[in-house]
Amino acid sequence: MQEVLRSEGSRLTLNLRRARAFVSALLSHFPLTLQGSLALVLSAGALRLIGYGSMDLVVFALCLCALFVVILSLFATVIGGLVVQRKVMRALECQPSSRSSAAAFEAGYHNSTEFSLPAITWLPLVRLNWRIVSPANTETLNERRRDNRLHETIVPAHRGKNDAVIRRFEVRDALGLCSYSWLATQPLAHMILPRLGAYHPFTLQRARITADGLPETNGEPLGDRMEIRPYAPGDSVRDIMWKGFARNRQLNVRLPERSVAFDDKACAYLVSGTGDEAAAALARLTLESGLLGDDWRFGADGAGNDNGRANEYRNLADALVAIADSAAPEELAPHSYGLDRFLAAQHCSHCLVFASARDSEVLARLAATAQSRACRLNLVIGVDIVGRRTPKSRLHRALWKDSDVRSSNVLSSNVLAKTLKASPVLDLTTLSQRVESIVLVDRTSGDLVKISDLKDAILG
Repeated sequence: MQEVLRSEGSRLTLNLRRARAFVSALLSHFPLTLQGSLALVLSAGALRLIGYGSMDLVVFALCLCALFVVILSLFATVIGGLVVQRKVMRALECQPSSRSSAAAFEAGYHNSTEFSLPAITWLPLVRLNWRIVSPANTETLNERRRDNRLHETIVPAHRGKNDAVIRRFEVRDALGLCSYSWLATQPLAHMILPRLGAYHPFTLQRARITADGLPETNGEPLGDRMEIRPYAPGDSVRDIMWKGFARNRQLNVRLPERSVAFDDKACAYLVSGTGDEAAAALARLTLESGLLGDDWRFGADGAGNDNGRANEYRNLADALVAIADSAAPEELAPHSYGLDRFLAAQHCSHCLVFASARDSEVLARLAATAQSRACRLNLVIGVDIVGRRTPKSRLHRALWKDSDVRSSNVLSSNVLAKTLKASPVLDLTTLSQRVESIVLVDRTSGDLVKISDLKDAILG
């Protein structure tokens, strides 16, 4: 009985999806917009009831003018749309593939795609516009320049890698009564790199100095250097340089310099997950700035790792493509976790791992990897702190105490557990006990942050 009900439910769901797709297809080919449909129905009804019924000549003339405008806009939009559609398809077919490699764009900034179309000037009150449907979440700006052409500029929201661009073209009249739209696909291999934001190479260099254990590929592991800096509260009196103080009355201390681990072959890996755009930007900055030295190996989730193999990249171009390809599409399953395969293939003593602080599942897998592998992991966590949670005042707590108690009683235990799990402080604190070091960098400000700073932070 249950199997019969399930089969009937699945059939009903499938039929509903088909009906929804059929209705959406009909609406996409229907030339009248909501405003045009209302204008047509209202003018026709007023003409029938008032114009002819009551023989009101004023309403009769107004309704005839409204119908004439709607019909004129309908014919102009449909005819102009058919002509422009043929021109667009012919232009996309005849467009040469002048790019020898994949086009590179950057998320969060204006990028020119070098795609343009002539504006419609031979039909009055008709305009051409289009937007990019795939890649998703891409803002499209069409600027009309002096050459009377519409030039396309895009602002991608996230990183990604695609082989084609799908655009929805639309021919619409100036009054918004009619619209003619269609989809067109342009084969264009491109990659969208993550936005660097306020990241700077100096930030990672400072993290290399202050965080003990980060690999240094350019320094010599010989000699005993000493650090001399001004006295700060908390320094021991034994470290004060008293002879220098007697000469120039400047209180300085001499401390052992924090050592850095020397490694002739640097390994770095990008773990994809929820909210990993900031981590991908850190990986891009590290590679482009040459902070890994000359001989390095890079890997990333996705980027061919879903087939069970661990791919490595040794040049900047391939590594940037891997970073762009590590973004998991929203409608598909996330990429498989490939750090274990990468470490098993490389046999490196240190590995610089870029990860997100918002994905608790990824942090748990990193903790398991750090516990089971002999390779020491140095984590670089990228975050986007978009704001802080302000504590409520005493007056607010006193006024809304009863309502808060009632709302908290309504919440189930699962919802409360998810709410407490939303903060990454506990996961990062547990992970910091198993890895070599953890460095957190905020992409919004470009500063180093502590784990405790994420308690009241709103992560983007």
